[in-house]
Amino acid sequence: MKIIQLFIYLASISFTFGEELSVDKILLSTLHRLDSINHQFSVNIKETGKKEKIKNYQISIQWPEKGDILKRTRVKPIQNKRKKPSSIWEHQFKDRQKTKRWMTMPITGKLKDISDKKSTKKFTLADLEFTEKEIAENEHSLLPSEVIGDHSVHVIKSVKKGKNGKVKKSKKIWIDTNDYLIHKAEFYTKSGRLYRSVECTDVQTIEGISFPLKIFVKDLKSKSEIFVQLDKIEINPQFEAGLFIPKDQ
Repeated sequence: MKIIQLFIYLASISFTFGEELSVDKILLSTLHRLDSINHQFSVNIKETGKKEKIKNYQISIQWPEKGDILKRTRVKPIQNKRKKPSSIWEHQFKDRQKTKRWMTMPITGKLKDISDKKSTKKFTLADLEFTEKEIAENEHSLLPSEVIGDHSVHVIKSVKKGKNGKVKKSKKIWIDTNDYLIHKAEFYTKSGRLYRSVECTDVQTIEGISFPLKIFVKDLKSKSEIFVQLDKIEINPQFEAGLFIPKDQ
């Protein structure tokens, strides 16, 4: 009887480790889905709520072949009525150095370091990504797979806990089993209440890479909805000189 119990115990351990490895592999594949792929696209963001807001940006991403910088991102406003609309730069470094971010002030156009400033936006495209820190520190569980449209997806629950072991927040992510694109995400408070949902639709393949052309965000806290449209997607574009160098506008 003890031998049977031992086999059951060992089998349960093997299953647990297998699940954890599988979850980590899925999340790492999602994180590195666009590694070394220079690309650029335009984004139209329309927010409805107490007041309608419409913003347009060009987002450029470059992976330098040499140097200490791993990835450079530039968010450049387009069709903006302001004389000096805010631009944003982000540099991610190799060897896990701290990520640096800068923005230009909307009136003066002066450059400001915002590396330590947390985003107050209801949604950014970064919400559809996992960071190395999240993968390493959060608790992840693989839920039964599902189907969204024509896509088979992994479903993963990720829980962030504090030093006292209590849940701080959590999220569920639906990840394509084929190309690791995130199709859907739900964000929950520490009490388990849903406060934001994100759905990606109209997935198109451009030069072998999948992109969602439409993203719908429902923010239950502010009772607002955000519609995101991706357009003019280019793979390996010719970036203009100085595009990724932070500077006054």
